[in-house]
Amino acid sequence: MYEEVVEYIDKNLETSLEWLKGLVRFPTVAAKGQSLPETANMVEALLKGAGLETKQHHITGAPVVTGWLDVGAKRTLMFYDHYDVQPAEPLDLWESDPFEPEIRGERIYGRGVADNKGDTTTRIAVLKAFKETGTDLPVNIKFVVEGEEEIGSVHLPEFTEKNHHFLKADGGIWEFGGAGVDGVQEAWLGLKGIFFVELEVELLSRNVHSSLACILPAPAWRLLQAVNSLKDESNKILIDGFYDGMRPLTDAELAAISKVDLREEALQKAYGVEEFLHGMEGIELKKAYYGDPTCNICGLTSGYQGKGSMTVLPAKASVKIDFRLVEGMHPDDVHKKLRKHLDDHGFSDVRITYFEGYPAAKTPVDHPFVSIVEKANRKVFGDLVIHVTSPGSGPLYLFNEHVPMVSVGCSDHDSRAHSPNESIVIENFRKAQHRIVWIMDEMSRW
Repeated sequence: MYEEVVEYIDKNLETSLEWLKGLVRFPTVAAKGQSLPETANMVEALLKGAGLETKQHHITGAPVVTGWLDVGAKRTLMFYDHYDVQPAEPLDLWESDPFEPEIRGERIYGRGVADNKGDTTTRIAVLKAFKETGTDLPVNIKFVVEGEEEIGSVHLPEFTEKNHHFLKADGGIWEFGGAGVDGVQEAWLGLKGIFFVELEVELLSRNVHSSLACILPAPAWRLLQAVNSLKDESNKILIDGFYDGMRPLTDAELAAISKVDLREEALQKAYGVEEFLHGMEGIELKKAYYGDPTCNICGLTSGYQGKGSMTVLPAKASVKIDFRLVEGMHPDDVHKKLRKHLDDHGFSDVRITYFEGYPAAKTPVDHPFVSIVEKANRKVFGDLVIHVTSPGSGPLYLFNEHVPMVSVGCSDHDSRAHSPNESIVIENFRKAQHRIVWIMDEMSRW
């Protein structure tokens, strides 16, 4: 029925790749506030070119771009994407300019091709194919494309609070996804929440000679002692009440994860470890992967970091920590409990800077839209591994009560999102467009 659309996609693959290259050339690093309006303008132009009505919503942060096309269909499909990217540093580890996309072999390289400019492009390209072939769309379409996902979508609630009506849809495709370590496509039905903070201790008016460590307090040691109080050797988080309200995986979710092969040996090889934390394996590993919160040190800073020696007693020290949260936990609550924990343990001098946070959210594993995506994927890629949630985070909670979301995309296990030499396989980029066509088709018959 949609052979002409699929044929158009294949014949115009170079055009959609050029769109992707154009997006990648914008160094849209939200953390640095770079190129956000310009990239938003290009996203809007691409949506318009595909036949959608559009609007830029100018909130406190980067613009949110929306697109929509109501064809009077029974069902509505939504896409959530983002046009911002992670910083490209360290630049010396890139084999080519991160913001000058390059095709080498079967892959295209550049910052954002995997996360999330590649997926954004595939979804718009499909709409363009329907328009140019004069083929009627089987579903109504909505897009929400934001520019601050990589810094926690800090201003997206401004948009969602004012546009609840726009968020309603029968099904939605979230921003990421792709093939796992075994090459089989994966779908993600949820995202963990996040609570990201910086802890800082400053005990001296200035850096001093390290010989004075015998009489002056050391902020770095003080901070290490505070951080060490947060977890024990078994990886249990020791903040009083941290696990209160945490919802365990449901029976349906436990049944679903029991069917997933995490390819433990391949993952160990990929990450250069001989075993997982505390020797976890099998169902124990899966329960932790999908259902456990975390407390992770992202970075430690104090004193001299250059080559050679510099004998100094730093005046201050800081550590960045992210907590991944599961359903039933809220970052504001964890913030209060963290403050109380530090105070109760004698660390009232440790300052907390709260950078970002939001709760977890999931689409039920037995929702009909999950089956729709699975059927469509089978027509293009074959098998689909269903993950009840991702160990990563995103602002799914803002959409969850309005639209069931499933995350599939054109990346793969070697895409290196957030790392140097980010890339995607061009064939996956092409086939991901086909899958969207069949998701629409399946959805129209739901």
